[in-house]
Amino acid sequence: MALKGTLKDFGLSDIFQLIAHQGKTGVLHLEDKGKLVSVTFEGGKVVYAESGSAKTLEKELLGDILVKSGLMSKMELEETLEEQKRTMKKLGVIIQEKNYLTPDTFRTVLEFQVRETLFKIFQWTSGSYRFEAGRVSYDKQFVRPLSAEYVLMEAARIIDEWPGVRIKIPSVEMVFARVPDANDKILRRSQLAEAGDEIDDKLDFLGGGEGAKPKSYDGDKTILTPSQERIYDLLDGHLTVKDLAYRSLLGDFETAKTLVDLLGFGLIKPVKVPASLPKAVEKAREPLRSRRLMAVAGGALVVVAVLMAGFYAFSLYGTRFLVLPQMTSEKALKVKQSVAQVQKKRLALAIEIFRLERGAYPAAVEDLVLNEYVLPSDITYPFSSPYRIERTQKGPVLVNPEE
Repeated sequence: MALKGTLKDFGLSDIFQLIAHQGKTGVLHLEDKGKLVSVTFEGGKVVYAESGSAKTLEKELLGDILVKSGLMSKMELEETLEEQKRTMKKLGVIIQEKNYLTPDTFRTVLEFQVRETLFKIFQWTSGSYRFEAGRVSYDKQFVRPLSAEYVLMEAARIIDEWPGVRIKIPSVEMVFARVPDANDKILRRSQLAEAGDEIDDKLDFLGGGEGAKPKSYDGDKTILTPSQERIYDLLDGHLTVKDLAYRSLLGDFETAKTLVDLLGFGLIKPVKVPASLPKAVEKAREPLRSRRLMAVAGGALVVVAVLMAGFYAFSLYGTRFLVLPQMTSEKALKVKQSVAQVQKKRLALAIEIFRLERGAYPAAVEDLVLNEYVLPSDITYPFSSPYRIERTQKGPVLVNPEE
């Protein structure tokens, strides 16, 4: 089968479907702007994929992933590669013989490499392709072939959800840490198993699956999915999102998506955000930021007006009682309540903008700050603690910290 051309003339999904339909075996070579990717097919199913650079002729080899994930040391990898050159055995076979990894772990590493490589190419908008039919070689005992339909379905899901995830996790160089009382807010699945509670653990190839969202338990505890628990346990305030993607073997997208879930439940917080964001992210954020700043500025003017009225009331009461500090606590409370009433309207406006842009209400007022809808001070002023969001049948309701 002669298959060669550009991705503008023949889409990547069409190429995968054609290879699958004809049950072909061979290697699909893709190139775009110096990036090289090869996808290996057997009987129309994907069995391997790797990426590299045409300029440096370097590839992200399986050994690199093993080291970055912390599963093997550089010394262990060098010894394994030396033995591979000497014996011509497959890398996976040698690793098993040396007992460095279990078969299941090595299989997960291979799946990680394939998954990350495929996700990258489905983001390409240009490039060329060439399919070479013929016999292929790969670690058959560790590879689970993937149907083209499954690959296309997962790629479509990631491409559809990724923009929303990137708004909260705009860079893989971000660093997160658990909040101080996070451990008190979760209930581990091992604890539930000991208690005899059943949990649905259906997971797909990318680590999500049915019921991938954290679940509430008895109102004040959160049950994490296996993927979420894995990321939660790795958080140390130093590892970047990219580091977590390798250590967990979930990949960039699933790791970022999991962090968004943990953020939504108030279990983690960002402790390091890169000074500069990718240009594409900044460009996408610009119109949103402009609208938010307009809302913030409008709300600020109203708050200033209320404060001026408050100070005017202060001066009246101060004159009446000769000295300002003698104003009764009851009058001070009324002024504080007036300011809080206006501040709640401002936060309510930010919540509605959040819903219109994201299709759902924020889980907590902290989400408004994380996504730059309001300033950190806005969620507490004029109190020392933040407002909270309570769910009702009519929608979210803002509640004062002192209520």
